[in-house]
Amino acid sequence: MKTIFSLSLFFLLVWGIIASPIPKSKKNPSPKEIQKQYKNNRILIPVFGLQLHLFADEKSDVLRKLKFGELVFYDPSSLESPNSEWIPVKLQDGLSGFLKRSLVNLVPESQFHKSFVIEAEKQLNSKYTDHHHKMEIADSIFYLSQDGRYTGDEFIYLRAKAGFALKKVVDSLSEGSIKPDSDPHTLEFLKKHQSKLLYDYASGHYFMDSNYFWKLIESYPVTKHSDYAGYLATETIPKIDCKADLKCQLENLRKGKMRYIYLFPTGNYVTRYTKSIVTELKKITEDPDSIPCFQPISEVIKSEITIMGSYLSEYRIREKKLILPFVDILKKECLK
Repeated sequence: MKTIFSLSLFFLLVWGIIASPIPKSKKNPSPKEIQKQYKNNRILIPVFGLQLHLFADEKSDVLRKLKFGELVFYDPSSLESPNSEWIPVKLQDGLSGFLKRSLVNLVPESQFHKSFVIEAEKQLNSKYTDHHHKMEIADSIFYLSQDGRYTGDEFIYLRAKAGFALKKVVDSLSEGSIKPDSDPHTLEFLKKHQSKLLYDYASGHYFMDSNYFWKLIESYPVTKHSDYAGYLATETIPKIDCKADLKCQLENLRKGKMRYIYLFPTGNYVTRYTKSIVTELKKITEDPDSIPCFQPISEVIKSEITIMGSYLSEYRIREKKLILPFVDILKKECLK
């Protein structure tokens, strides 16, 4: 009985194998399909030091290493037939070669700049990305923004992100206590972008100039990403310990958070900045008699309070209601 059961089980297994459909082997795309795929997408390099080979073979000579985000283009004139492992490419300087398909991203033209920035921000926010690679990323985004393909909203998006990358570079220099004079590449990079930077002689540190973002907003005031540029402009204002210097305190508020709300009354950061402004003004005015408005009042202090009032006149009711009482105290004590 046991033998009969074993034989029955054996025949059932054999029949199951015979009756099961044979899985179809995965069909490799034809050269025409691969060629179409390459023609309909742009090539994005999301890594550092990608090797450009002379032939479609890892053992072939390396012509040079490519930078992160370097612009390369599919080369339809290549004599080698397209395949799924290698992409024939041509660089902007005319150099031709082959890239490993698995190491690059193929992105539709309409999504290229956003995909580019996403990959860049991954690297910028990684603790493993050193400042030399951050410089490479910043240069690549600035270069892409000058490509001529991007205007209006896409342009301000790229220029704002390029500024963000530049800020990341100078932040990493300060945090790492890296002296630019000791590194020719860093010094060359800083000279190239010196019009967008500020230098503090006391600390020996570079800072992103917030005017880079404010000027961007002035040139493109009604684009989708101008609000983000306004946020970066506000966040890049150097943090100064004003202590009891009223001029310094009012200037910092007016140049940053109050200006942002004035320009973007419905912006994404209005609630956060309103809360911060209220907190700071509350400290300044909590004892009206101790507000340092000594006679004769500085013209700069008068100007700052007057500009604050003009900003408030353009605020929405909610923000105006929260901030106005403190500005009124300043007017009463300082503009007598």
